[in-house]
Amino acid sequence: MAKNKGIKILSITDHDTVDGLSEARWECEKQNITLIPGIEFTTETEYSGIEVHILGYNFDPDDNELLRMTDHAKQNAKDYCRKVCSALESHDMEIDYSILDSVKGIITKHDITLSILNKEMNNYDFHNMWLSENSPLDVAIEKFPAKKAIRSIHRAGGKAVCAHILRTLEQSNSMPLLPYMSESLIRCGLDGFEVFYANSNKQQVLTMYELCSAQGLVMTGGSDFHGINRTGRCQLGEYNSYTAELFSDISCILCNNYNVYNIEKAIA
Repeated sequence: MAKNKGIKILSITDHDTVDGLSEARWECEKQNITLIPGIEFTTETEYSGIEVHILGYNFDPDDNELLRMTDHAKQNAKDYCRKVCSALESHDMEIDYSILDSVKGIITKHDITLSILNKEMNNYDFHNMWLSENSPLDVAIEKFPAKKAIRSIHRAGGKAVCAHILRTLEQSNSMPLLPYMSESLIRCGLDGFEVFYANSNKQQVLTMYELCSAQGLVMTGGSDFHGINRTGRCQLGEYNSYTAELFSDISCILCNNYNVYNIEKAIA
């Protein structure tokens, strides 16, 4: 798929696991695509326990400390799945446990969504209603402190980047916390922020660009691809909100101010 899209450099950042990287490396080598090892840790900060996703890039996927964290995350996911399924059943949800039992790797909220047999909405809306932080279910998954995830990524030789922080703050009605949360993450050793996010508008990109520029931080971007035909999600290497004109306008920001040398240096 990446080859057909013309993608030459690819990073796969699965949540809290690196289980897919070996197969991805083998496939990328066959297609002459450069693979940057990636992960997306589910973490929380000191601000009201707001969930923050910390991306790790270009680290050693065989690092022992990092693997201990992913093993712990896998058990956390199993515990969360058990609790949330019990809570959903109390709301008369019917669950196909064979779907959950067949999951390879870490169980995700999407897997739980797929297992619901009698939901009366699409998967995207079900996830937002029942499995988001605003869910009526009183079930929370244990998260790593952001500082611990950043430290682990660094010790494995990688770069730590905060993903879609504006979306995170919008969803929790906490936009005024942006300067405080970003400063807290920077103090924890964060290397950069995701400037280009799949559903960002021009002003959001400019906001993150200016924040990174002021602090001399790494800037990244990603389509946040979650699979083919996922409602509300982008396709691989694409963006939902960019018209051709808007994308050209926004991309000039990086072309003019963040040249190829700096990008290569950032992931080195």
